[in-house]
Amino acid sequence: MLEANAHNHLKTLHQKNLSLWPNSLTLTRLIARSLRRRDNTLIQLASDSQNHWWPALLIPICLESNNIVLVLSNKLRRQIIEVELPNLLAGGLNFDYVEGIRHTPPENKIWLIDHKNLYIAYENDSLKNCQLIIPEAEFLSSELTESMSIKITPKDWEHLIKFYPGFESSIINIHERLSRRLFSQAACNDAAIRLDSSEIKLLRDMLKDESPSPIPWNRAFHAATHDWVNWAQLSNQSLKWDWHFQPLTPLKTLSDLWSNQVHLMVTNSGKNDSFLAELKQAKCSFSVEVNLGNPFNQEPISLFVPKKQPLPNTPSFYRHLLDQCRRLILGRRRITIILIDDFQLRLQLLSELVGEFGLRVVHETTDSESNGIICCSCDWWIINQDQIPIPDQLIFGIIPFPTLESPLIAARAQTFKEQGRDWFREFLLPETLSILLKSIAIIRGKDVRVAVLDGRMRYRSWGKSIFQTFEPWIPLERLLPY
Repeated sequence: MLEANAHNHLKTLHQKNLSLWPNSLTLTRLIARSLRRRDNTLIQLASDSQNHWWPALLIPICLESNNIVLVLSNKLRRQIIEVELPNLLAGGLNFDYVEGIRHTPPENKIWLIDHKNLYIAYENDSLKNCQLIIPEAEFLSSELTESMSIKITPKDWEHLIKFYPGFESSIINIHERLSRRLFSQAACNDAAIRLDSSEIKLLRDMLKDESPSPIPWNRAFHAATHDWVNWAQLSNQSLKWDWHFQPLTPLKTLSDLWSNQVHLMVTNSGKNDSFLAELKQAKCSFSVEVNLGNPFNQEPISLFVPKKQPLPNTPSFYRHLLDQCRRLILGRRRITIILIDDFQLRLQLLSELVGEFGLRVVHETTDSESNGIICCSCDWWIINQDQIPIPDQLIFGIIPFPTLESPLIAARAQTFKEQGRDWFREFLLPETLSILLKSIAIIRGKDVRVAVLDGRMRYRSWGKSIFQTFEPWIPLERLLPY
């Protein structure tokens, strides 16, 4: 039986001094059972699992590799290929896999694809009889949003004219009219201006009786619905603009995929109510749901959140931010990461810190001194964190709420408002907690100090949710000499 074989292989690896999560044997039997029975399964792991749960997932897949599709971000792919695969080979297990787009699933091999290729495979109907396995599924929605994005550039307009030469003047007129309107509406340089779907529908309807449209126009025409948001990103220097499209609810957009494909999802951040609500909205159901682990079984984070901090919209906030960053940096021997999403505030702080700490201070680069100070956005840190040595400390200058200046975020918030729902607590706050989870994922169980210098964490009722996101943690009441 697959469960027993996976159990025995995992015990053998454990005897060879492989780090084993306390719930690994239970997890591997659950995974094996779901593969054998082809159940739709959701397994929610507590954050104490860190990366020690990978063998429990991969061993059953190695033993039952037929029609398995493993959906991985670039970060998770590196984790498997560079870390987990050598461990499996040392234990006598063969992780035989293929990558990339295919018309049919490979026979007796594991198919590794990223989220973009998952969407392409779904559109091409290439996933028949496959069983989808999605690790770190709590980030599935954000990964799919980026993967399903459509971008229309000025060259794509030229390509459209060449494809439909009989409509050249009409296409040019639409583009010129849009360009004049967008640049006249822009309140700042390089603005992002949200558009309604009427413009793309006008183009679609004009060309509907012609031959199929070229990529990416064919996808953009299908995105002319209320479930997608579109906006123009202007470039004042070149007087050109790009047209962007993104799904508002990507899981719901792919509801047929969850209905027709066997799927096994594994989350690594405990129970996530907002993710579960999104799955329910997408009609993604499970016959097996399991919670494993205890976040309090891991080493707590040393959390520095001083009392009586000013709020970000007060005149004293910047001086407070600068002074606290100086105090936190002094005497540290390893890398410091300062996370600020506000670009202008980040550059202002960067210039002040350069004047005091010199070349140690850099902006969004993985090339840093051993005691360097990297100022960056949360998105940059999330993407690049596995390419940087484990830092000494993470400093959140401001709680990383997604900005409503983003057309996608504004459109999603508007959808919640129209439905009479609490757009802040049901959407914006969960998005922020997801950003925080991704930001601290790599430092869990490590000797890394975390500081939050935003007074709202203590003064607002929703600050409790952020404290819970960092659990387990111990308060760092004062800064002691290093």
